[in-house]
Amino acid sequence: MAKKTYKRELAIALLIWLAYVVEVKDVAIVEVLVWPIFAFVGAAFGFDAYSKQLWDKSSESSDRRRPEHSSEYTGGEDK
Repeated sequence: MAKKTYKRELAIALLIWLAYVVEVKDVAIVEVLVWPIFAFVGAAFGFDAYSKQLWDKSSESSDRRRPEHSSEYTGGEDK
């Protein structure tokens, strides 16, 4: 089981905080904060989705084995 990192929760909290800053503070501070916050939010959700796709692919590929009744391998006997 993977360790919880709270990246997505922090990203949501940053978006809520940014909404507060937009309502209360000056435009200049919003212009400075918007790019780092949205970059973090995009990375947090993007990496999460990417890692879930990798996890699904790795669990599928690890279960793929050569069938035991393959005609290529007949128990090591040459006839």
